Amino acid sequence: MFFRFLAFILRKSFFELLYPIYLLKFKKERDYVAERLKKANLQIAPKEVYRNLFINGIDSLKYLQRRGNPPWLPFCEKTLHLCEIPKPVVFVSIHLGAFEMLHRYLATNEKINLMVSEFRNKKLDKFLNSTRKTPNLNIVKDTRILKTIIRNKEILAVMADQSRYGAEYFEILGQSVPLFLKLPLAANRLGASVVLFRTFRKNDEHMIRIEKVYEPNSNINPAEIAKIFESWILEYPEQWAWNYGIKI
Repeated sequence: MFFRFLAFILRKSFFELLYPIYLLKFKKERDYVAERLKKANLQIAPKEVYRNLFINGIDSLKYLQRRGNPPWLPFCEKTLHLCEIPKPVVFVSIHLGAFEMLHRYLATNEKINLMVSEFRNKKLDKFLNSTRKTPNLNIVKDTRILKTIIRNKEILAVMADQSRYGAEYFEILGQSVPLFLKLPLAANRLGASVVLFRTFRKNDEHMIRIEKVYEPNSNINPAEIAKIFESWILEYPEQWAWNYGIKI
């Protein structure tokens, strides 16, 4: 317990040192986040959003590099066993909490395909691909992989709020938010299960939770999924990546 508390204090102090330096270059992004929080009528300072991004990001990197559950990072799970969900299956989440933990959790005992967006910063893109790498993980950037996943009864994981390209806009917290739901909806029509799952940090512990499972051919209402995402954000608004998608 003492070492966990000490690690928390060190992370907090490091953030306080880095935040003013970050703002020197990314004030426009900070203002964008502030505007979105105001429109959502949330009494949260942008700094709290960045603090949580920092803490969850540090925990994610440590978790990925350790290739497992390190003793200093409590990792709670409230979920169905993956074997109970018929394949093919598409797991869908958003950039909430320590979201890099989600794909590693899925890849613990199963081979999965992770759909990612390519960063314009090639060095960052290379770093993330290297850090995410594990024998059970196949990183993909082409939606045509869906045919293979359906045919071979595989697992695909996507972040619904990761791209504006091919996205449909939904009202979330009074704002128009792009969600990339075409792929999981198409997969469901072709016979795949769709699972909505998330992670969040509570009392310095990380929880992964499967929230809803759609059976194949469920005629899913995408607006329903948007409302579910909205409820997740309202529960932990400071842990959602409000800055995602801005062009600096």
